[in-house]
Amino acid sequence: MKEFPSATSTRYEYIDVLRGIAIVLMIVFHLNYSLVHIFWIEFLNLSEIFWYILWNISALGFIFISGISFFLAEKKYGKGILKKYWKYSMILVVLAGMISFITYFFFPEEYIRFGILHFFALSFFLLPFFSIFRYLNGLIWISIIIYGVLFIPIVENKYLFFLWFTYPWFSSSDYYPLFPYFWVLLLGYILGLFLQKQGKFSIFHKVGESNSLEIALEYIWKKSLLVYLIHQPIIIAVIGLVDYIFSK
Repeated sequence: MKEFPSATSTRYEYIDVLRGIAIVLMIVFHLNYSLVHIFWIEFLNLSEIFWYILWNISALGFIFISGISFFLAEKKYGKGILKKYWKYSMILVVLAGMISFITYFFFPEEYIRFGILHFFALSFFLLPFFSIFRYLNGLIWISIIIYGVLFIPIVENKYLFFLWFTYPWFSSSDYYPLFPYFWVLLLGYILGLFLQKQGKFSIFHKVGESNSLEIALEYIWKKSLLVYLIHQPIIIAVIGLVDYIFSK
């Protein structure tokens, strides 16, 4: 999900590179997921721990860097950040709704109820409010953790799955509830505040020309929303075609 430009005319290329890496890791994870859970092909038969770690690096890294990106966008747009992010939130709401509808049609038992697009749609709506608290978001971050420890294990609810309150038969093939992932977003925002105060944002600025790999990763990031929307259907179509050809 593409973010908005940085706070100044300075580009922070390494942020784009890191986000590009997160997108590539997501594609690799979904490739393995499709092979194993849809086509029952264990071509990439690595340990579940490996894929669990890869998935967390991709998802948490992407969300964390999005928090830093929001800080940069806030510095650039000022009060206009509310309009910018709410507009983007509404776009994501529409796309997330389409994904839920399509997956319900094809996979009714595991359709996507609150996936990554749903998460960002709600988070981008909320972030402009939370940014008012600046460093106090650290206390909010701690409160969210306490909330998770005290209430998540004991509360079951059919309609509050977006807060990680679920029930025994709940299932979603892509699930990113507001808790615990919103605190990762806040942590990225807090880091942005800290780096700005310490004058350390230059660590993300690349000196010299980018190499081919960096250019490719930056391009993937710029097209990240499109990549997210089309990569899974393409993966399934290609695997299905190859499986059909070699099964004859």
